[in-house]
Parts: sequence; C-alpha cells; structure tokens
Amino acid sequence: MNTGIFNNPDFYPTPVHVLDMMQIDCADKIVLEPSAGKGDIVDYLFNHCAKDVVCYEKNETLQQILQHKCKILGNDFLKSKAEDVSHIDLIIMNPPFSSADKHIVHAFEIAPEGTEIIALCNHETIEKSYRHERINIIVRDYGHYHNLGSCFDTAERKTNVEVGLIKLYKPVVNDESKFEGFFMDNDEEEQQVDGIMPFNEVRALVNRYVGAMKIFNQLDLFKDQLHYILEPLGMKDFFFTVGYDNKIKSKEDFSKHIQVVSWNYIFDKMNIRKYVTSGVMKDINKFVEQQHQIPFTMKNIYRMFDIIIQTKGQNFDKAIIEVIDKFTMHTHENRFAVEGWKTNSGYMLNEKFIIDWMVEPQFSNNKKVRLRYGSNADRLTDLIKVLSPLTGRNYDSIMSLDSFFTQFDGLLTNRWYSWSFFEIKVFKKGTMHLKFQNKEDWYILNKAYGKLKGFTLPEKFNPKSTKKETSQQTDFTCTDVNSQTELSYQLAS
Repeated sequence: MNTGIFNNPDFYPTPVHVLDMMQIDCADKIVLEPSAGKGDIVDYLFNHCAKDVVCYEKNETLQQILQHKCKILGNDFLKSKAEDVSHIDLIIMNPPFSSADKHIVHAFEIAPEGTEIIALCNHETIEKSYRHERINIIVRDYGHYHNLGSCFDTAERKTNVEVGLIKLYKPVVNDESKFEGFFMDNDEEEQQVDGIMPFNEVRALVNRYVGAMKIFNQLDLFKDQLHYILEPLGMKDFFFTVGYDNKIKSKEDFSKHIQVVSWNYIFDKMNIRKYVTSGVMKDINKFVEQQHQIPFTMKNIYRMFDIIIQTKGQNFDKAIIEVIDKFTMHTHENRFAVEGWKTNSGYMLNEKFIIDWMVEPQFSNNKKVRLRYGSNADRLTDLIKVLSPLTGRNYDSIMSLDSFFTQFDGLLTNRWYSWSFFEIKVFKKGTMHLKFQNKEDWYILNKAYGKLKGFTLPEKFNPKSTKKETSQQTDFTCTDVNSQTELSYQLAS
C-alpha cells in the first residue's frame, strides 16, 4: 500500500472491534460508506451480509483499492445529492474528524426517509456545541450520542483522541410507506425459538403501536378537514390533545410518547428491574428514554434484547463495584465527606459493617423500629442481587427486607436477627449493623471486587485455607470467583 496516505491527518482506518461497538445491522441492506478509505468498513459490511455497498472516496490511490470491493459513486460526498443515494437503506461512516459535523449533517439531509445513520466522530464534535450547533440539534431531535473513549489506541493507525458514536434515524413523512418493515417476515419468525418474549407477543405489541399511529393519523386528517371547512368563518388552528395533562398535541409528540411507553412495557415484561442493581437500572432507564428516536419495530426490539444479553457480564461487574463502593465510602476516614464508622473498611466490605438511615422508631411500640421511608434499604437489596449469583443462591427464594420487618411487626433494637446472608441488629438512632453468616460468602464477594479493582485479596482471608483440603474443597477453590462470569448470566435470565 502507498504509505503516503498515512500522511493524511484525517486517514484513520476503522478497526473491527470499533465496528463491533457500533452495533450495525446491515443484513440484506444497501449501505452507503461516504468516506470509504481503503475499505475496512466496506469489508466489514459484506462480511456481515450487506446486500450491497456503495461509497465515496477522494483519494485516487484508495479508489484503486475500492474499485475491486464495491461501486464508487463519486469522489466528494459533500457534493452528492439526494437522488444519488435514494436507493440506500443504511449509512455507516467514519468521516474525516476535522469536518465530521459537515459530513454527518449532509448525510442526514440527503438520506432517504427511514434511513439509519451510524457515524464516528471526534468527541469534541458534540461537546463543543458552540461550533457545531446544527449537528447537536439533529442528534437531540433524531438520535442519540455515546462517548466510546480512546478506542483507536490499538488500531492500525493509533490515536488517543476520544471518539464519539452518533446514531440518527431519518423520520418517515410519507404515510404510505411509513410502517413498511415494522414487522418481521414469517420465515424470520420461524427461525427463532425460546426467546425472551414470544414472537406473537412482540408482533402484537408492534401491531398495537402501528394501529394507534394510524388512528392518530386519521384524527390529524379530521383536524385538517375542520380547518378547511371552518377557516372562512374565522375558526382555525384545531388540535387534539392526548394524556391526562393534555400535553400531547401533535403526531410527533404522540409517536415519541407511545414509543417510550412501549419500550417501558418491554422492560416490564422482561422483569429486568427485579434482578439488576439500582445503578445499572439507571443506565437502562436512560436507554429507554432514548428509544423515542428509534422506530418501534420487531427487529429493533430483538436487537435491544441482544444488546442486554451481550452486556450482562459487563453490567454484573459494574454492579459489584457499585455496590461495594457505596459501603466502603462510609469509613472513619470520611474520605467522601459522609458519615463513617471504624467497623467499615475503605478497600473491601468487612465481615461486619454498618448502614445508616435504615430504621426509625415505631409510633405504636417504642421498643421496636420499622424500615425508614426513603431509607438506604435499596443498597442492601442491591448487595443481595450481587451475592445471589456469586454464591449460587436463588434470588427469588430470599425474603425481602420489607417482608422480613413485616413478619415480626417491626424489629426489637439491640438484638440479632438472621436474614438472608446476614445477621442484622438495629438501633433507634437509625443504623443497622450487619455481619456475614457465612465467611465463604464474604470471601467470594470481596475476591470478585478485588479482581475488578486490580488487587488480590490475601489468601489469609480465605476460610478454606485454614481447613484440611478435600477434593471437593479443592474443586471449589479452583472455581470460586473464576465462575463469576458464568454465574452472572443468571442475572436477568
């Protein structure tokens, strides 16, 4: 290859691991690559079953390489027109970072209705909104953005620049074809078995969405007819309102609202909130809020299922760190400027630890306490959600803390109770003291946390090291925390 192309400050071939991060669905689609370079993205698209790929490329040397890979539409994408790309279904691009905003905006403007645009850019393209106001408006209204970090630091041509990922969806205005592609073909359905939700249920849900939108379109038509008939009489600007607060007045508002409601319904059916920690759930809620830009199609629903399944291991690792960090910040050093106790450690969860703001005195019996409204009980619930898969216990078999308090009609203070993985003792000042019933559970949790934090828990803490080893114990030692990833797949399953 002509090494002169590497002198181009905007030439950064896209590595496969970055393309994987872009979550591209190109199967049976005609795809446009506006700045094709030497064809790394083109190769990836064909390897992932693209129906056809067309491209633009300025560099003549690179054009010679590309002509053997796909059809070249021209040498300057910024001069292309809508009629040149009217046949494409998808745009995948890694444009020159120095002018990425211009390329992405142009792609959005000329793309056919219903086209998805997935683009890489310099993170600053989005962050410095005063320079890139147009692209920020488009991303806000028609898509979403994610910072991928320094994902090119191991690429063929390396850079430590933080890279952003932009996904846009060109809305469909022509109602005649608006809902084409919302449903999967019968042969596609037959290939799927034992899914998270049955296909007939997913199809029914999408059918409700499409049906509701079509009915709202009819209301829109009635509004226009009223306007036409009554405008000569001075009556105009008719609109219909939807919702208890009457804030939904336009077809666009209705579409966005019903998509968010439908995505929330999907997550409720998966019952995922039951098994993930509060921090991970915040990320999922943020994901749901972004879905109002994404067509509510059967394929997109199952793509979302794939994303959740593929990231379960990452989410579980994040949950371990999140849960332990929340407890270890409450040390006597007060390094986080919060209340702390010597019982708590700053680098691991001790066998005995303390949580504040948990209980309050009962009005009917001053010898007992009840769970405080708005307490830190969620932290303890998150800890159970992490401990259960790590130790192989069934989360559903563990009584909730609220039910435990109800069972005793409140707990007596300064007395130990046995609950789930712990012995617990409560005090009128609001604190709860906890200690692990099984030291092996404590060891497995902290070893997993230490592994993720980059330190090794000393072997002296291993309760098995002080016991006579048996073949069964040896097997456990070899597989205890290394089985974390496998066990984590029980989460949200």
